[in-house]
Amino acid sequence: MLQEVIQLIQEEWSQKEPVWKNLPLSKRDFQFLEKECNAESEFDPMWARRTMLNGMKTGHTRYEGKVCPYGQVIALYTDDSQRQDVPWGLWGRILRLYSDRADAKPFRIYFLAAPHLRLFPAHGKPITAIHINGGYTYHCNRETIMIYRAEDATRVLLHELMHSCCMDKMENGVDLVEAETEAWAELLHAAVLSEGDEAVFRREVKKQSDWMQAQNAVVRRYMKKPMDFPWRYTIGKEEVWRRWGILQRASPMQVASLRLTPPPTASQKVQHGVGSESTIL
Repeated sequence: MLQEVIQLIQEEWSQKEPVWKNLPLSKRDFQFLEKECNAESEFDPMWARRTMLNGMKTGHTRYEGKVCPYGQVIALYTDDSQRQDVPWGLWGRILRLYSDRADAKPFRIYFLAAPHLRLFPAHGKPITAIHINGGYTYHCNRETIMIYRAEDATRVLLHELMHSCCMDKMENGVDLVEAETEAWAELLHAAVLSEGDEAVFRREVKKQSDWMQAQNAVVRRYMKKPMDFPWRYTIGKEEVWRRWGILQRASPMQVASLRLTPPPTASQKVQHGVGSESTIL
């Protein structure tokens, strides 16, 4: 399985990076943002979407639009420094990885880079969407990908692209669908960070395996029932990695964050052209 994944990434990195061009905000995109950002969502109880949109209207958030042959990104930032924080080259490659047909409709992504970090709640409080979620899309719809948190946005992009491309086995139920989708997203995140270097990929898989197991040891303290809400993104995806045979013996690690991938290193940020304070990678 790991060999097949790294071969896919090596094939992608044998090609030139997709070229992005600037894109003005269209009436269609503004109307979509108005509709989505002002609608209630179980995934965004903190109303980060509406805060970011209102900020654009008052000049407190910044707009940037980009388009490449595989899709477009409408981005809203809390400050100008975030313009240098999106790994555009990596995101272009990710979109191409999911564009498996020449006639596939380009993706339409709305990235509202709210700065809220994924943190554990106070002891005794449940883990809810406000602590862990950062995006959503509509099933089998390549034009409605909404990412509304800067932290871990690259992993969220990988996750939501799977939903948008109809890769879900809906007969399994939402909890297992989300667990399997998240398991794939985290494996692919390790793969794209490796840029096709197999040794680096295997190190990233080990790091991801260590991170999820250490994090889940903390998550279990917050769960009163085996299938409580965070299972689908945390315990469930660990079980999927174990079933796939890629979960590795855990090395000791302390985790105090609910971001689902380990924070990138300084050298990875340099490699992918993002700022030292960026959380997006």
